[in-house]
Amino acid sequence: MKLNGLFCLFLENYVYARPEPPPRKRTKPMEVLCVGFPRCGTESLQHALLKLGYDHTYHGWDIIFEEPNYTPQWVRLCRKKWFGPLDGECTITKAEFDAVLGHAVAVTDAAGSVFAADLIAAYPEAKVVLNYRKDINAWHRSVKDTLARNNSNWAIWLLSCISRDCFWSWHCYVRYMWPGLFRALNGNIQTGILRNGKWAYRGE
Repeated sequence: MKLNGLFCLFLENYVYARPEPPPRKRTKPMEVLCVGFPRCGTESLQHALLKLGYDHTYHGWDIIFEEPNYTPQWVRLCRKKWFGPLDGECTITKAEFDAVLGHAVAVTDAAGSVFAADLIAAYPEAKVVLNYRKDINAWHRSVKDTLARNNSNWAIWLLSCISRDCFWSWHCYVRYMWPGLFRALNGNIQTGILRNGKWAYRGE
């Protein structure tokens, strides 16, 4: 599927269309940006930050389960990042991030890693945490056994065809976020993680 093509837009805007939620408004400054990759203790980090009073700390699970749901807005941000103008000048503004993260004072997991540079530019006063695992091979095994499997999970794919909620979860992560993060140019996150996961993790 061509992610910036008419058929993809038709699915998003008609077949699986969601009511547009109100844009969030920032009431507290963004304080912490955890930009490490998934499978680097991101959920534990979220719980720790919440206990320290950073409420709300936004995690990848929020993208899937929060209500009202903002997955279409995250897909638009992904599309802007990876299908932007041909001059390469693409800036995701603080206002655009606030529309989905306005209630959060900290970010970790998917949004933090996929949009690391964009978030740092949008919130220059926030502290930046690079959470990582010392053993890159252990991390690679972990991400292969979890994220990479989604690409070949036919049950989840089938659910994404018949359920609007499942469509947006699959669409956001399997078609946009993970392929972009792991440089999966063919759209296959399984081979993207296997081939490119380690050097993407190292920031090469």
